[in-house]
Amino acid sequence: MTGARDGASGVVHLRRERELASAHWLLSAAPDIGRSRAEWQDRGSTWLRPGFLFGAVAVRAALVHAALGLDDPVACRLPLAEHLAGPVFYSPEGFAGAGAYTVMVSASTAMAWRSIGSEPHDRRALLLVPGPDLIEPQENRPWWVVPFDGPGLLCRARPLTALISAGRRAAGRRGGDDGA
Repeated sequence: MTGARDGASGVVHLRRERELASAHWLLSAAPDIGRSRAEWQDRGSTWLRPGFLFGAVAVRAALVHAALGLDDPVACRLPLAEHLAGPVFYSPEGFAGAGAYTVMVSASTAMAWRSIGSEPHDRRALLLVPGPDLIEPQENRPWWVVPFDGPGLLCRARPLTALISAGRRAAGRRGGDDGA
């Protein structure tokens, strides 16, 4: 359920409760919780430090698009949700402006991550993360393609590896850049 129906069904309230719970959980990775909360409200994104609660893997948009046979983050929403079953945000500025999908994974997955066309986020570095309620495209800012379903519900490594491999194979068949 996405929260698209009216409030009488309770769906809208459930989506908002998941957003609030996810925000509280994510803010545990903020250097300054109050400042990060204010930045989410004012700017729509804030800097968090992955590495303990969660990790992050940035995947070149070209690889995701090749794997799914789609070229638009909005169109990728449902296939990514079905395939990865966890939170993913899109950053148009990622990979030097080529676009990136940042997949939220366990901290241990990010620490051990090695896959061409993707990069684990360094646990010592800050990551620009959209607010949990930012689920529509944003010009030059990150936004959730697949929002959190709740605190700690992250993507698993195997489906992510399979997605990246499929993207590299598809790009290779077209004779295109594999995103490496």
